[in-house]
Amino acid sequence: MVRILILVLMHIIGDFFLQGTKLSKRKIVKLPALFEHVGIYTATFIILSPLLLSLTFVQGLLFSLLNGVIHFVVDFVTGKVKKKYWQVDEEMYFKTIGIDQTLHIIILIVTYLTLFPDILKVPTIFDKFDILIQ
Repeated sequence: MVRILILVLMHIIGDFFLQGTKLSKRKIVKLPALFEHVGIYTATFIILSPLLLSLTFVQGLLFSLLNGVIHFVVDFVTGKVKKKYWQVDEEMYFKTIGIDQTLHIIILIVTYLTLFPDILKVPTIFDKFDILIQ
């Protein structure tokens, strides 16, 4: 459970906090901005995966690059849909954002558990807190 929370937090950092409002708007209409966003997102995962998810650097790099490519595809497709509904249908616009974020989280969890099925046996630095909570 701790690892899933870590994945979600890493996603929030890379997808929201390091993106900014300007880039968020530009990535929907300009491909270079989407590449910039995905580069920031991927770099975040390259740095944090070995530190927080008990991955080696190579494992973290593989996980990060794979998820970076998938993140690009998801954002490219959902960006087209968001652009269609922006200022036209607010409900569909926000549903698209919800679908986008749900896909990102599911993909992160599935790729992590698929690439590293034995990783759950390796403690993270946060597992010490589980003992304190119990």
